[in-house]
Amino acid sequence: MKKHLFILFMISQALSAQEALHNYGNLKIHNTGAIGFHHNLINDGFTDDNKGLVGFFSNEDISISGAFKPIFEDLEIMVANDLFLEVSVGVTNNTNYISGNVITPRNLIDVNLDYFQNAFYNGDTNTTKIDGYAAISNKRNFTFPIGYENLLRPLGIESLTVITNAKSAYFFENPNTPLTFTESFDTQEHDDILTIINDKEFWDVDSETPSKIRLTWNEESQVGNLVQAIEHLRVVGWHTENKKWEDLGNTLYRGNLTAGIITSDTFIPDHYTVVTLGGSLNKNNITLANYLITPNNDGINDFLIIKEVALSPNNLLNIYSRWGRTVYTEENYTNLFEGKANTNTFAGKNKILPAGLYFYTIELYDIDVLHQGYLYINE
Repeated sequence: MKKHLFILFMISQALSAQEALHNYGNLKIHNTGAIGFHHNLINDGFTDDNKGLVGFFSNEDISISGAFKPIFEDLEIMVANDLFLEVSVGVTNNTNYISGNVITPRNLIDVNLDYFQNAFYNGDTNTTKIDGYAAISNKRNFTFPIGYENLLRPLGIESLTVITNAKSAYFFENPNTPLTFTESFDTQEHDDILTIINDKEFWDVDSETPSKIRLTWNEESQVGNLVQAIEHLRVVGWHTENKKWEDLGNTLYRGNLTAGIITSDTFIPDHYTVVTLGGSLNKNNITLANYLITPNNDGINDFLIIKEVALSPNNLLNIYSRWGRTVYTEENYTNLFEGKANTNTFAGKNKILPAGLYFYTIELYDIDVLHQGYLYINE
């Protein structure tokens, strides 16, 4: 971006007491023009048809506020501390992060730095990024330069179609006790195929367009507490209606337990309140065991839940009485046995089995596992 930068002082007070430029009218920057702001910008006029370069330069915190969203072609940020957004700002071409973070309020999702159609950026680092919400308009692929304090934690999004609108922010918080959201995201509530959910951090990503997302991790993520090998990592999301963490897949990954990047399957981000990383069941960590069921409809142990069937939809479950008679058999078992026989060799088909000890075998064809264990049915 080779443009000569002119410093334009526009004030609403005496020069010696300058604190802000207050735009009441129609501020417009023409092609090859440039303005540098050293103080706050209060935008109560129209500033949405600009060319040229706008720079924010200060040895102190400065802010952009007002009734209307300013839209700039090229934006340059060089502040000793931070640039605070109290109103959204749009960029149509390039943002050059030189020093300082752009801060947006996490409790106001509609206040963000918005990248339009062909806009891009450079210079994002741990200390030069968006600390809060970033947004995009009419893009198919983008990496949000987001993070928290001195931590850059970008989130990438990609779709086969144009994403009309999307927003994202990073939260270095425990999802069980988030600071910004009014609900908690219980890491013990998750799909059977998942074994553990990251309790160090999460992201918010909002879009109505089916998309894949890319998440990163570093030492702060403590991925080694989730998995022993990164191929067992998953992108996971808290389903807004189901109120549990669901597996969003792992279609591509690279890195190691210290740092890396992972890509999800395609999903609709708006169906999930937040997303993060999780670990999945695999052949090396399955724990097939003995089970207790109490089919009394109290919501506790009503069904025989063998989580490992999530790894192998192709399976065969057999349950036997202590005398070796088959009382239940099911191909492609989906955790719905509630203590009723489905064969005619015992008390009768669809009859409640007597309380007592049974044994079972489960063949997990997809992962080549055969296991035998015990099952106790209690009333």
